[in-house]
Amino acid sequence: MESLTSDFKNGYEAKVVEVDLVEQARKRLEEEAAKHFPVVAPFPIPKLLNDKRRKYGIPLSAFTSQPVFDQILVYQIPVDESKTYGESGLVKTDQTLKAELTEAPRGVIVAAGLTALDQLASHGVAVGHTIYFYQIAPLRMRLPPIGGKTPALVMIQARYVFGSEELAENLKTRKVRTIAKPNADGIEEHFFCDENGKTWKPADVQTEDG
Repeated sequence: MESLTSDFKNGYEAKVVEVDLVEQARKRLEEEAAKHFPVVAPFPIPKLLNDKRRKYGIPLSAFTSQPVFDQILVYQIPVDESKTYGESGLVKTDQTLKAELTEAPRGVIVAAGLTALDQLASHGVAVGHTIYFYQIAPLRMRLPPIGGKTPALVMIQARYVFGSEELAENLKTRKVRTIAKPNADGIEEHFFCDENGKTWKPADVQTEDG
């Protein structure tokens, strides 16, 4: 009887220790998540970008560097955000999800240099937009590891931005427009008209390396 009691006691104590370790691990994960992915950002962020930060889990470390000139920092996201293959219900493996993300020409603009901001704005694109970009040997800026994973930002120039999902939606809803005006030679030139009615002449973007 004493042996059974002792075995039960030892088993109970082992289970308590195991539960405590699991609880400690859970608390550490919660603390780390709160540190890197707070509900409220500790510094001003445009609403659209902040919404994307929370939706896609963009860590605060993504905002520690400010690009200059025509450089842009992009947080890469998958083209297909589903975790399954269509309506089949088959769940994608972590390896598949990682491969899709690495190859995805889609991301959120986290920051842009002054030249890039002017170029983007004159074409109807802004920080926080979900864009498609050309993957021409993209450079990546590794961020500090979080939970055993190392997030990264893609470094591109403004000319590698292919399109914007927000711009497409804004044009469809007529929130913004493109207009044509004749120049001094009578040749029509196209301009971008933003939601405030301001007309922008598209800023030149270098299209060839030089």
